[in-house]
Amino acid sequence: MSLRLPLIKGRHITIISAYAPTMTNPDDIKDKFYEDLDSLIKTIPKEDKLLILGDFNARVGTDYTTWEGIIGRNGVGKCNSNGLLLLKTCAEHSLLITNTVFRLPHRNRTSWMHPRSRQWHLIDYVLTRQKDRHDILLTKSDCWTDHKLIMTKLSLQIQQKRRPQGQKKTKKINANALSTTSTKRAFIKDLSNTLDSTTFDPADPEANRSSLKEAIHTASKKT
Repeated sequence: MSLRLPLIKGRHITIISAYAPTMTNPDDIKDKFYEDLDSLIKTIPKEDKLLILGDFNARVGTDYTTWEGIIGRNGVGKCNSNGLLLLKTCAEHSLLITNTVFRLPHRNRTSWMHPRSRQWHLIDYVLTRQKDRHDILLTKSDCWTDHKLIMTKLSLQIQQKRRPQGQKKTKKINANALSTTSTKRAFIKDLSNTLDSTTFDPADPEANRSSLKEAIHTASKKT
């Protein structure tokens, strides 16, 4: 399930809720899940903030050297085959597993207790884009059941969209300069010369309006 919400400055955040197949499922079912997840992520605009919340039934381990930028220094346990599928997906889309970033007590870094061994594991994750790491203040497990809730605190930092490289900002015209007689006369002269070389079409008032606007702007820049 995915939900796209508007933020400020024309930006959006997309939240995905996912439940992955368990270890006992056939490989084709697991592959189909990750294919669907991959397809969904590819539809999300690159400028969107992204959060993926999921019970992935996967153990990603602690190898932050191999999976640099994907796993932090505070992972749990060993990686399994489901974890490898998740890690590959994160690598393809430059995602960070935020659970592994924060230095917390073991009880706040695990989310599920194995019913037979009674050992605690981390199988539930909050993922975000690596470039948005600064948005995540904390991710930890909470609630003392055999399958804990995962809580994430956010502080979304929204930057204005950059202008395309090479596009110059329009210089503002100082209209107050026309209060000076010499400047006013120079402007009228430049505008007259510009209008004399401009062709107006009586049948196209919209084009004429644009031509007049351009002539005034051109004369203003000269003055």
